[in-house]
Amino acid sequence: MASVVDESSSEEGNRKKIKLSHEENASTDADHTLDLSAHIRLNSLGGFQLSEILSENSSSKSVFLEGTFDKVSHKAVILLEKLPIPKDAAKVEKLLNNADLALNLKSNSIAEPNAVDYAFYPAVCQGDIKATVIYPATSKHAEKYKYQPSFIVHETPGIYKSIVLPHLESQKFSLQWVYNILEHKSETERIIFEDPDPDVGFVLLPDLKWDESEKNSVYFIAICHAKNIKSLRDLDESHLPLLRNIKIKSLDAIYEKYNVAPQKLRVYFHYQPSYYHLHVHFTSVNREIPGCHFEKAHLLENVINNIEMHSTYYQEVTLTYTLKSNDSLFAKLEQISAKNS
Repeated sequence: MASVVDESSSEEGNRKKIKLSHEENASTDADHTLDLSAHIRLNSLGGFQLSEILSENSSSKSVFLEGTFDKVSHKAVILLEKLPIPKDAAKVEKLLNNADLALNLKSNSIAEPNAVDYAFYPAVCQGDIKATVIYPATSKHAEKYKYQPSFIVHETPGIYKSIVLPHLESQKFSLQWVYNILEHKSETERIIFEDPDPDVGFVLLPDLKWDESEKNSVYFIAICHAKNIKSLRDLDESHLPLLRNIKIKSLDAIYEKYNVAPQKLRVYFHYQPSYYHLHVHFTSVNREIPGCHFEKAHLLENVINNIEMHSTYYQEVTLTYTLKSNDSLFAKLEQISAKNS
């Protein structure tokens, strides 16, 4: 969800800006913070002209849309996401008392005796659906969120060194938004814990994808201060103090501030990550989100154990993950596979 931050310390004075998203491929490399003036008209989506439904997910009850606004040539990408049904008894009662029912005669579900399916039409309430607006959006945004079939990739150490690493270095993804957080130039008010040590230190803050009103479904990111660690592939025995520090202090901070026990958290790395500066995800075990399963997630506890057993484990192991068919890295891997077949 977009979040408004006060940039009163900037040269522009007491202007407010809106952070749209942490996108490595956004239209500006300097910062991922745009003037709120670009969004001031968006008190309604009535003028949005839909050009394409990029993708939809029935599990997360979300849809990505591409289009434009009236008299504006800039492209926009909108994510509509159904929010969870509130657990507060008063809110549930209000929901039930302001809804219409229609008997679903076409239902083929096998239900319990005396159970009948109805179509449920609640009154439109504020917050029923969350809208995340990327605007102005680039063609890379549209491509990123457009549905593409995924394929399993087995990345050997040799493939990483000869294909994957050179590909990543050629992309020159901007990490300025990460450095802005680490240097307290942005999102300072959202940091819930920081260890400033340059070698084992990190900042811990809520992920922008988490609606912080959902107390039973938390999502945090720990971003390390060290700038020379891109991903899981770089980790070895020398990084164990960093990993243990992130684990212990983050779990303590989350429990102290949000009363969420370590046993209720899934703590993991992504590989491939969405951006190449080492960071760790902390999510509720009851929160099903993209990237928390085997083809993407590597549990922090397992990573520590693997390195303790073999110091260069992640420089020697074959890592399995998925890539979309439109990913430029997938195209390079396909070319190599075709030559070797």
